[in-house]
Amino acid sequence: MKKITLVLLILWTPLIWSQKYKYGKVSKAELEEKFYPLDSTADAAILYTERKTNFEYTYDKGFVIREEYYTRLKIYTKEGYDKATKEIIAFHNINGTETISYIKAVTYNLENGKIVKTKLKKKNIFKEEKNKYNDSKKFTMPNLKPGAIVEWKYTLESPFFGMLDEVKLQTDIPIKKVVAKLYLPEYFSYNTKTKGYLPIDIKSDSKERKIEYTYHYLDSKSADFVNGSSELVFQEKRITIEKTNIPALKDEAFSGNIDNYTAGVNYELAYIKYPNKPIEPYAGKWESIVEKIFLSDSFGGQLKKEKHFKQDLENALQGVVSNEDKIAKVLQFAKDKIKWNEYYGYHTDLGVKKAYKEGVGNVADINLNLVNMLRVAGLDANPVLVSTISHGIPIFPTRRGFNYVIARVITPEGVFLLDATTKNSLPNVLPDRVLNFKGRVVNKRGTSDWVSLFPEKHAIEKTTIKAKFSDEGFTGTARKSLSNNYSLSYRNSARGKSKENLIEWIDKKLENVDVINARVNNLDNLNKNVLETIQFETTSYSEEIGGKTYINPLLYKQIEKNPFKSEKREFPVYYNMPWAKTTSINLTIPDDYTIESVPESFSITFLDDIGVYNFTTSTKGQVITIEAVLVINSPVINAENYTELKEFYKNIITKETEKIVLVKK
Repeated sequence: MKKITLVLLILWTPLIWSQKYKYGKVSKAELEEKFYPLDSTADAAILYTERKTNFEYTYDKGFVIREEYYTRLKIYTKEGYDKATKEIIAFHNINGTETISYIKAVTYNLENGKIVKTKLKKKNIFKEEKNKYNDSKKFTMPNLKPGAIVEWKYTLESPFFGMLDEVKLQTDIPIKKVVAKLYLPEYFSYNTKTKGYLPIDIKSDSKERKIEYTYHYLDSKSADFVNGSSELVFQEKRITIEKTNIPALKDEAFSGNIDNYTAGVNYELAYIKYPNKPIEPYAGKWESIVEKIFLSDSFGGQLKKEKHFKQDLENALQGVVSNEDKIAKVLQFAKDKIKWNEYYGYHTDLGVKKAYKEGVGNVADINLNLVNMLRVAGLDANPVLVSTISHGIPIFPTRRGFNYVIARVITPEGVFLLDATTKNSLPNVLPDRVLNFKGRVVNKRGTSDWVSLFPEKHAIEKTTIKAKFSDEGFTGTARKSLSNNYSLSYRNSARGKSKENLIEWIDKKLENVDVINARVNNLDNLNKNVLETIQFETTSYSEEIGGKTYINPLLYKQIEKNPFKSEKREFPVYYNMPWAKTTSINLTIPDDYTIESVPESFSITFLDDIGVYNFTTSTKGQVITIEAVLVINSPVINAENYTELKEFYKNIITKETEKIVLVKK
């Protein structure tokens, strides 16, 4: 196979450099290609993608950034259709608005030896308001078929110089060739930071550029309009980034946001220096970024407002004495009063007062209200700026680095992180979207420092199964207890389901098991663990070979497959939280069977007890007792320890696939 791939690469490489890509010029050879030569498993591949960044100048607007994007994409299978949906995000605030224009897109298919084009219609380009500061234009390419090629191009114009859009050099599908060209006037100096694990070659030179422009203004002395033209001459830094044969960075088990690790280049504005003017510094430290956020009306200005809820809250807190009880009461009060509208943001949309009165708001509307409520309750509370998992890890100090806000409370009993957007959240039990390494706590005077967002307490799942084996299979009951983040996830999925739907939902999660009945306790009582009890039967998990019966000792709780499949991994294993899972089996064997053997007890640790696994067995008469405990004590495991972690799971699977052996008397 390696020899075949090498031959394909030798034959294919000259074509990469000789082929020129132009919108509207697709060849039959491209359409006839049945699979991507360097990755035959790819459902789609980017044949070519190009991005050109220019600074344009007009008299009335000054400099604006104009970015032109072009992509040609090959679809190999139906599973690749989702890659033919494109969403373009445009940012806006009181200082300006990004605009998306000149969208053109077409799908090409080969039908009866002829190239058939299907253009994207304007009516199929949908505009959506993502939140207060972001809009999007989204489209899905028409007439998709295996073998199709789609291409699109568009222009994004932006008045924001602070941080250029990332030069993306890698995705979750292969890229044949990517070209990025950036033309930066001498007045704008950018810091450069690469990301990912692939080598990146950045070439640059400098050349004089002239921009001719017209002007039109009212002369204050003569009161006449003045028209004319002039030119702007400056040195322009020209950056070129080219890369070919870029492999897909595929999402793997426990990846978090895979985009954090894809190859790319980011540009952060360091300073602006116009002729005969002082330097305007832009690159700052997180302290100065957070201070600016704090001084904004829609953040810090909202932290002084409490009259709209004060009386209601004081009534709710009557008789509540301890700090922990106050925290729990205030959190529940905020959740009951304001529902989340699914919009993110650390700036308020409606403002805390209006959101409280209307009973709905974005993340900031809710959680800045929560901070104010905690303070009124006499607690030391402050907001924490967060970048959610889907938003990524901030690379430079920038206001765009955050998209969420939660609350922190410090008490003599401990530190508590709170989020009132989720009905089922608890103190220090945050929704998974928030568990992204660290956040920036904003103190009352606008100073700030980092705080870890990972839970300190383990999410715990304990399952106890009592089962009886017979010639017809297994029957039994299973009781599962869930705490902390496991209980939060379960409640988010199970709440509101009827009993019939709940049984069906549980049954779908358990392969090869028929759930006869089920009961779930404490779905609404957040102070207790979720308890799921099921009655089940199954004909799986045992087989007869050569007159002996072999039983899977953990039944349906056995770990059958290693979640880590790749030979190596370039990015961390991201669990979100420390966790522990315990399975206890009490298995009764009929008297007409002899228990010939049971797997021996076994223990293994990983990396100084970051991972611990214990498997214990005992037999008393016709009852076999087995307990398997797997504990992971760190929310993140570095890539350098991936091979050991994979081996750790391999040993666990080897143990759990050992069989109980029975012989019929």
